[in-house]
Amino acid sequence: MTDKTHLLTPSFQGRRESAKRRVLEVDGLSTRLDGKLIIESVSISVDRGELVGVVGANGSGKTTLVRTLAGLLEGDSGDVAIDGVVFRSGVANEGASRQDMARLVAYMPQMAESHPFTAFESVLMGRYPHLGRFELEGSVDRQLAWEAMKRTATTEFVDRKLDTLSGGERQRVMLARVLVQQADLLLIDEPTASLDLRHQILMMDLVREEVSHKDAGAIVILHDLSLAARYCHRLVVLHEGRVLADGTPWEVLTSANLRKAFGVEGLVGPDPVTGKPHVLLIGKENSTGSEELIGSGRKVHLVCGAGSGRELMHQLLVAGYEVTAGVLGVGDSDREAAERLDVEYIDAPPFSRITDEQHEAHLRLIDAADHVVVCAMAVGVNNLRNLEAAGKAKSVCLIAAPLVDGVVHPIGDYTDGVSTEIRRDLVERFGEVAESELLFELATV
Repeated sequence: MTDKTHLLTPSFQGRRESAKRRVLEVDGLSTRLDGKLIIESVSISVDRGELVGVVGANGSGKTTLVRTLAGLLEGDSGDVAIDGVVFRSGVANEGASRQDMARLVAYMPQMAESHPFTAFESVLMGRYPHLGRFELEGSVDRQLAWEAMKRTATTEFVDRKLDTLSGGERQRVMLARVLVQQADLLLIDEPTASLDLRHQILMMDLVREEVSHKDAGAIVILHDLSLAARYCHRLVVLHEGRVLADGTPWEVLTSANLRKAFGVEGLVGPDPVTGKPHVLLIGKENSTGSEELIGSGRKVHLVCGAGSGRELMHQLLVAGYEVTAGVLGVGDSDREAAERLDVEYIDAPPFSRITDEQHEAHLRLIDAADHVVVCAMAVGVNNLRNLEAAGKAKSVCLIAAPLVDGVVHPIGDYTDGVSTEIRRDLVERFGEVAESELLFELATV
């Protein structure tokens, strides 16, 4: 390939050669549209070799952010530095032209273009920033365009007019144009929106490959959180124009962030194949606002273990309750659910008896709760004090033993009858309720 670095202005070339690993630095960026503040004081960065995903609800400012970084919108305040060159409103402060910026930044919009040029001509447009004034594309440029179309599986469209292709086909052609531009920073807005599952994987594989092999950086807007977690090194969550969270997928994709940014309840666990975070949505807030949910402003404490409380945690959170849990040891499936849902619980080592300190902490959670629910959990000597703590509550909803094929399934007692006596006393004091009726029972208390 012909070396065209001579096309850079001297001061710009010098700054580029001295650039460090960080390809993008955004400091306090704000952008207004029609006088309305859309993104506010956003600060993010992208290193070379790093793929950063931007996620958030519709209207959170994702597209506005990327279009501002691409120089298509004028920032209201803040700085954007690409390869050490500070840009404002798409123009460098010193030494670089818009063509210089086009060699640094490749932008792929959310909606693929539709025009009467052929697919090959559209891809070849990605070479324009590398051409001198009045210079035409050469054999090297054409070869690069052809290779990009091979990578995106679009060579069959080479002579087709772009406006005759489907949305997904045009999207792949646009990615080929981004690849042939060979920029240091890729800005890609919802690249998988119009694609089938196979081409979604192809698209993200190519972006990740470009970032890795070309030592570039990329920001990609995605709606599929599990796909974002699979491919992105870091995720940035935007909420109402501000950065809500910025970190690794495991750090960012928490139940609390899902709740705040998207208004949904969800579980985050490892994908069985990739081991990356997988998001499972389990419910959403009332569309009229969380203040109208039946559990708003009330706290439920669960005395549970061995999986007896995990479904209730989900249901109670979706209903708007704040949920806490008792003493849960390492490896307990209720503890795993509590961690995924950001439910507070008392930590304990595996297979250990509850200590005085843990018991006192548990009693404090019970005192702070509006409702205490005792699940139909098996009880052994290790967790017996969980049941004893429930007996200190002023009011208890006791979940009855479950029915299996119409027959009551006995609750495990591995305490020589001690836990059975405690449960019997609780039943006499408070009665029992079927798990399926618990939410109705709590709503009427």
